[in-house]
Amino acid sequence: MLKPSKLSAAKTFPTMFKDSGTERGGRSFCLPLVNGILLAMSDFSFRPAPEKTIFIDLPDTEGLKIKGILRGSFDQPLAVLIHGLPGSGNGPMQYLAAHHLSEHGIASLRLFLYDDDPNTRDLADCTLDVHASDFGTAVDYLRAQDVKQLFAVGHSYGGLTLLRSQASLDGAVLWDPTHGEVFSSPLGKKWEKEARVQSVDGFKLYLDGKGYIEPEAIMNEQATMGDTSDWAKKDYPLKIITAGQGMLVEFGAKYAQAAQEPKVHVIIPGASHNFMNSDEDLLKLFDETYDWIKEFTNV
Repeated sequence: MLKPSKLSAAKTFPTMFKDSGTERGGRSFCLPLVNGILLAMSDFSFRPAPEKTIFIDLPDTEGLKIKGILRGSFDQPLAVLIHGLPGSGNGPMQYLAAHHLSEHGIASLRLFLYDDDPNTRDLADCTLDVHASDFGTAVDYLRAQDVKQLFAVGHSYGGLTLLRSQASLDGAVLWDPTHGEVFSSPLGKKWEKEARVQSVDGFKLYLDGKGYIEPEAIMNEQATMGDTSDWAKKDYPLKIITAGQGMLVEFGAKYAQAAQEPKVHVIIPGASHNFMNSDEDLLKLFDETYDWIKEFTNV
């Protein structure tokens, strides 16, 4: 049975629609690096652990690879962490989540869907289908390394990437995932109207506030995306964690309604889209993520 739950936050900071915690379509304008560093120093206690950068060949390309940073080993349960748009495998959420999972015996692979390293993709050449295909290639690679228990965690557009993929997993967690209908929602249209958009060399530049950049190819894809709720009908356990102060609460509920059992929908009331309003919100996000993975492993 669907088990929605609400978590209280001891302290939060007010956010507005254009704040760093919210975004058009569930995508972040920026990641608050200073806050992430302070969190790592104060509320997290990490033991040093080795990390290894790996490059996975992408089939049917001219030598392109997808980059990942492995924390832990292939003989552990492993979670693939998928960033949002635009984003990085070294964003504070992904970096801190990898450390949090490591402390509980879960390995992780932080994916970089595009990167500055040679022979990796450029953001300009990406679409959601490209992201989903590359994620599937990473999953195939990990299965070939004999990873026994494989999970995925996707934030924002990374959650949509996960849902778009047909990769075989043992479970997944969506962090405030983007939904196809948000692009035509009243809030999405309002933001689009106010964002002072310019087109430059295949990109849309949003000049409002902190700014935002997006390839036109992805925007064209979004225009015909429509209702993506049924993408949540997976044959593996799925947890949706929604930011209560974000613009995606109703869409998280649609995913939860469409998903098959076992499934859980959690709302963190005080959280904005990046879950970094307070230490409590971020720790609850990580604890909820670990609890779901632990439920389907022998850790």
